[in-house]
Amino acid sequence: MNSRKLQNIVPFLMSMLGIYVLSLGIVSVVFGRKLFENLSFLQLHGGGTASIFIGIFMIILGNGLRARTRASWYIAIFLILTSLLSILVRVRGFSLIYFDAIGISANILILSLLLKYRKEYIFPSRTIYLPVEGKLALAAISASVVYGVAGTLLLGNQFEPPIHDFYTAVYYTFVILTTLGLGDILPITDTSRLFTVSVTVLGIASFLGAITTFVGPVLQQRMNKVVNVMESMEFTGFRDHSIVCGYTPLCSEFLKTMKSMNIPIVVVVRDLELATALKNDGYIVYREHADNIDVLRKVGLKKAKNIYICSPDDGYNLLVALTIQKFKKQEHLKCKVTAIVNSSKNAEKLEDFCDEIIDVSRVLNDHIMKNKKQEI
Repeated sequence: MNSRKLQNIVPFLMSMLGIYVLSLGIVSVVFGRKLFENLSFLQLHGGGTASIFIGIFMIILGNGLRARTRASWYIAIFLILTSLLSILVRVRGFSLIYFDAIGISANILILSLLLKYRKEYIFPSRTIYLPVEGKLALAAISASVVYGVAGTLLLGNQFEPPIHDFYTAVYYTFVILTTLGLGDILPITDTSRLFTVSVTVLGIASFLGAITTFVGPVLQQRMNKVVNVMESMEFTGFRDHSIVCGYTPLCSEFLKTMKSMNIPIVVVVRDLELATALKNDGYIVYREHADNIDVLRKVGLKKAKNIYICSPDDGYNLLVALTIQKFKKQEHLKCKVTAIVNSSKNAEKLEDFCDEIIDVSRVLNDHIMKNKKQEI
């Protein structure tokens, strides 16, 4: 097996190791206490519970390693080292020694591969933006869990059966927070009943808030994709139409004129609010990045007569122009490309990729100078 194939198999091996470590952790937690009553807290939770979380993170980490991000490499090294440590503190005498030996070997194998190909993991990680509502939702859930576990341990004798260990308190808290109500543990005093009701109310409120915060944007994205697909189906019948990539208020009158002349126009913009406003004005809008060749295909670039690049960002305009020029050469298209330049210093950069350049600052300067001459 060559080095490239060996490197590409690392994410798969990491995910498989995660499943293996997760399974060992579950077995240790479920059967460890039953078989050995004199187990220490460190042996049970450090060897079993820790392995469960390590295994879950290893499974999730597979995608990051596949993208060869720098952060995923560091996290993978950390997880492997903690996995080896959890194996060392696992339940002594418990009959998992042979399985642990396999786990140690697999950890060392993947660790050696990661160290060998460490120079390949050079790409930056994508920044995950979490809105304020999301942070508040996570904080509410965390506070509810802490409140539930701490209160359950404090009121341990007021339950039937009594709750005196951390594990059972966590179990009871999640049963109440998720409103499952299995009935195996019951509050037997007024105080414990009121506490259970308060945890239930907190659970319902925090989880509903989290669902609204996290699921809402996902559903919105799905709906936008469906709308884009439906709109792209409309473009299939277009011919000799105009495509406007980006939008600036400078071209608003131009769009109105084109619309009044019944010339079919498709506007491609990135911003949701801007797309909504243009749709309300009666324009056909496709909300995507215009520097994506697949997007340009969907809006009918092959059959378009004119393309206007009108974004207020000259850098973005240049990317769009490069993409269109490359596609024109591949498909031997004859459509005319016109770009609006917001800064004169960027005009030369766009001239090689566009048929016509409209320099806003130069047009404004010529207009002012013309008026000055008339006054003189």
